[in-house]
Amino acid sequence: MNTIFRWARFGSPSKGGRFLGIFRHGRPGLRCCVGIHLLLLVTACILCCVSQGCGPGQQADESVRDLTLEAEPLPIGGDFLLTDHNGQTFHLAEQKGPVLLFFGYASCPDFCPQTLSQIAQVYAVLGQQAEDLQTIFVSVDPVRDTPDVLKTYLSHFGLPVIGLTGSKEEIDSVVKQYAAFYEVRDAHSAAGPLIDHSVYIYAIDREGRVRFLLRSTDTVKDMVTVIRQL
Repeated sequence: MNTIFRWARFGSPSKGGRFLGIFRHGRPGLRCCVGIHLLLLVTACILCCVSQGCGPGQQADESVRDLTLEAEPLPIGGDFLLTDHNGQTFHLAEQKGPVLLFFGYASCPDFCPQTLSQIAQVYAVLGQQAEDLQTIFVSVDPVRDTPDVLKTYLSHFGLPVIGLTGSKEEIDSVVKQYAAFYEVRDAHSAAGPLIDHSVYIYAIDREGRVRFLLRSTDTVKDMVTVIRQL
């Protein structure tokens, strides 16, 4: 499959690598471009090693990921209205504690169950410190992800998580508000459509402001470090 990268940068690159929207299975016609750039990058790295005398005992310095919050909130996010997995109206503004929010769907084969399992570990590490921490799962599959489906799916992960759904228009509005992305593919597959979607976790403070973008590659320890600052 071809690959497409879409992003928007917010804040310092060292603080969370804040590039939104890295996705698989993008538009045709990009493979050649990506391949050429990759070849040039590899060639540049080899030339650098030769010129600098890099040997087996030498490694290039890696940038250190800064897990401290930005001084100012990121210019995305905010309150919204959707329907929760109990069929009740949900307002983000009504949440009193910090929030972890991410987009996904109940039929997701990898990122969503992995992320929910990882967040469950975060709660275990935080213990009583996580009493007011709320996790929010916004479905990008409103046709299949009814409140009952979300409730059953999320019950398997053993953490306080609210599943949200709504009309396509309502979901699209929240996706745009959070500078996120999703795209349905293989819509007519016998196994059901697969959906490519954003893979960041939005760390939201007690005032409802997005303060950090957690990566799918962040460890439980990284997530705990960020959450304790919210």
